[in-house]
Amino acid sequence: MRIRYFCSFVVCLLIEVIIGKYATGIVRGYLGDILVIPTLYFMLRFIFFAKNNIFSVYVLPILCYYMGWMAEILQAVNITGKLGIDKRSFIGIVLGGFFDINDIVAYLLGLFVIGIYLAVETKWVNDRQWWYPIGVFIHLTWGFLQTCAGFYIYLRFLKCKHRYYRGVIQTVWPANSGLSMGLFIFTPNEEDKKGRLDYCNKVTVHEYGHTFQALLLGPLYPIIIGIPSIAWGSIPKFQQIRNKYKLRYTWLFCEKWASFWGEKVTGEDAIWD
Repeated sequence: MRIRYFCSFVVCLLIEVIIGKYATGIVRGYLGDILVIPTLYFMLRFIFFAKNNIFSVYVLPILCYYMGWMAEILQAVNITGKLGIDKRSFIGIVLGGFFDINDIVAYLLGLFVIGIYLAVETKWVNDRQWWYPIGVFIHLTWGFLQTCAGFYIYLRFLKCKHRYYRGVIQTVWPANSGLSMGLFIFTPNEEDKKGRLDYCNKVTVHEYGHTFQALLLGPLYPIIIGIPSIAWGSIPKFQQIRNKYKLRYTWLFCEKWASFWGEKVTGEDAIWD
């Protein structure tokens, strides 16, 4: 595994050096910048994070993207000029020559490259798809509020079992219900009672559907989805209404929407009762 990332790093680095020294025009202006983030990612993987885990697959690509932002800030203040670094030297090539807002777009495309690499690496299985790093990026920016809340809950249940689930981080917690907070979903413990595995799988698909609502709605998610969902599921008055009129849990628009999207994306059954 480490050798694979080392070889990928060397290939990307050689391409970057060749582009920096000899290329001009669109190749130098865009292709080189697109490869910056994958080059950094592969370097960190083979040196520090060779093993596949939640951090190396989901978090590290985003950190590399933000490192690209940091490089742009350094370019904006002309750090190479102030430190007397030759722009055509190795360090100068790594830092870049001039600040360009288009580089930010190129770095985002670099995330796509990482996503495709990770997907191909495991033959496009469900826990690795090319768009997952982009989804994580959106959760950490547009969906920052609910992802921060989810991270706090994740830390509270840090000793519970965690795993990948289609681009998000799933925590199996000691509760009978599920919860979705941006990049984090929390699902019941399927080992608590015999025969609960099917129920827990359906809850997982349902909560995964909520993550797409979070991607779409961003900062509006807590208001449009979060508050109505929590109220509908936990306030006794609403529970009485559901029992009295024999309403499904997914009668509420946001819950029905979550199960629908969860099934469409995963191809598996979600909870409807």
